[in-house]
Amino acid sequence: MIKNILTAILLFAAVSHGSFEAVNINPNSVRIGNISGFKKGDGLIPFKNYSGSAISAAYLIPFGITELSMQEMVYSGKLYGRRFGIIARSFGNDDYRENTLALTAEIYKNEDLTVFPSVSYFSLKDELGNKSSFSTDLNASYLLTENFYTIISIQNFYAYETENIDIPMTMILNFKYRTGGYFNIYTGLEKDSRNPAIMKTGLEYSPFDFFSISAGYNFDPQLLCTGFSIEYKGLVFSYGMSYHSDLAYSHSFGMVYEF
Repeated sequence: MIKNILTAILLFAAVSHGSFEAVNINPNSVRIGNISGFKKGDGLIPFKNYSGSAISAAYLIPFGITELSMQEMVYSGKLYGRRFGIIARSFGNDDYRENTLALTAEIYKNEDLTVFPSVSYFSLKDELGNKSSFSTDLNASYLLTENFYTIISIQNFYAYETENIDIPMTMILNFKYRTGGYFNIYTGLEKDSRNPAIMKTGLEYSPFDFFSISAGYNFDPQLLCTGFSIEYKGLVFSYGMSYHSDLAYSHSFGMVYEF
């Protein structure tokens, strides 16, 4: 009953006031506590470098609500020696839909620092008609020590907004620590222009090069996350799940193919 009521509220809010927010769809990021920037297939902060080109697809069903299903596709390649990515996302149903097309490119890189801004185009369709907007992001990755990484992202640091489209600025600061054994530790902080800061943490166990399992936790909203990833000859399959005490389960599935 609670989930049905919240579904109606979410759809009504979306139709009356479109809002393009940063959402993790990639299960590889969901499973470590919704922490972006470190995993293959991540389109929110597409930092992960591949040895060649790669294409990935992800599908998220939030809290079991198929009407709000989210899809994402990411292509990663290299042009004139610089990495770039093209990201496409879709969310909604026949009555209400948000679409995003984004381009990110590496503009600076040395041994420790990589800077890669993004440009996004948004389109929104609802019962009132079609709307569109755009925004720019600024992302950077930094190697603090041999085993300690950080991701800094300002999502929508400039956005074209109207009375009907709201695009909140979001600050993201994520960390990864590689223990040197089978474990990786993740933590992150996310703050947008409308809501309190969100703390996130995750732990990954990788006993083999081709397999890893992980768990994570979001402090607000309180979400328990878990999942796994299997990799074989350039093909990666991953599953991520998050649980909310009132809204139940969200499921995310994804595949990455490197070539």
